[in-house]
Amino acid sequence: MQTTPDAIPPATPPSVGESPGPPGLFGGTGPQETGPRAPSADTDPPEGAVLVDAAAVQHSICRALAHGSAPLGHGELVELETRLRGHIRLLLPIARARAAVLRPSTAEWLRYRARLDWITNQAGRGLDDGLSSARQQIRSLAHDCRWLLRQTPEWNRKAKP
Repeated sequence: MQTTPDAIPPATPPSVGESPGPPGLFGGTGPQETGPRAPSADTDPPEGAVLVDAAAVQHSICRALAHGSAPLGHGELVELETRLRGHIRLLLPIARARAAVLRPSTAEWLRYRARLDWITNQAGRGLDDGLSSARQQIRSLAHDCRWLLRQTPEWNRKAKP
């Protein structure tokens, strides 16, 4: 069950001499964090920055790469293509910002730029008419999307632009 932030009552500090409350799950007395922290005033993204919904991106990637007995039909592939291209459109500027701080003409920079050029080219192509080639194209977009997601600072501590 998920709750919204406004549904959680604010914590009141204990009075002097009062115990802070029962111990938590791992011996702590405060609420346990189960996910990433909300951005604080110091770490808010710069104005104009786009926040990426990593869970939605992961869901689209998993759906595209799922191996099952019932392959996706053409309509489902078109929908998945639209989602993956949208994710790529959001993630590409983040990866380009990382490439901008790499030292030019190094092997790492050249590999990175080549991958970004490949992804840009693949994301610009339309979905093939054949079902088999369309499935392969969706899998390729999913792999590219996964790579881009791993370039974000949230996933890769070295990715800070």
